[in-house]
Amino acid sequence: MIPVCNEGWIHAGVIENECKHATLRGGHMRHVIAVADRMNLWIFNLIVIIFGLISLLTIYQVFARYVLKNPLVWSEELSRYLMIWIVFLGTAIALRKGLLISVEIIQQLVPKKVKKVLEVITVLINLVLLFILIKYGFGIMTNLVGQSTGAMDIPVAWTYAAIPVGAILAFLNSVVVLIEIFTEKGEEKNGGDLIL
Repeated sequence: MIPVCNEGWIHAGVIENECKHATLRGGHMRHVIAVADRMNLWIFNLIVIIFGLISLLTIYQVFARYVLKNPLVWSEELSRYLMIWIVFLGTAIALRKGLLISVEIIQQLVPKKVKKVLEVITVLINLVLLFILIKYGFGIMTNLVGQSTGAMDIPVAWTYAAIPVGAILAFLNSVVVLIEIFTEKGEEKNGGDLIL
């Protein structure tokens, strides 16, 4: 059984409490959305950890370069690859929360029923584009198997794995957005504000 109000979701800053999902029709849809919220919480926490690691690496790199006069060869490369992962993981959360850039003037000018149709069309287009990104992301990743990075000598495919992984997570979140469009009548789309 899924708790109706779990205040623990607020602490991560992205996921709000599950009280919002109590009004959804059908327990299965509520369960799917709760699972997606938990997944997004894990993704957000992973992004925070990766960002913290990048910050520590950058601080140590500056210290090693200017104080110890012995800079790390691999820290810049690792920071760059971790930033790629942050972008693709963060895109999934931003898509779920409706934080990606969009032109909303048409949606603001049309009646609610037409707005809902436009939202569905937008999500369906997103799903098609994300499917293409997943397909070609896996293709790029598998083509790079056997190649390694310059400074760290790790497989390049690990870096490019961010593309299909992020696209899969964004695809799942798009499905959840589609579910919410059809189940949350009269409520604001995709939850509340981003609280950091």
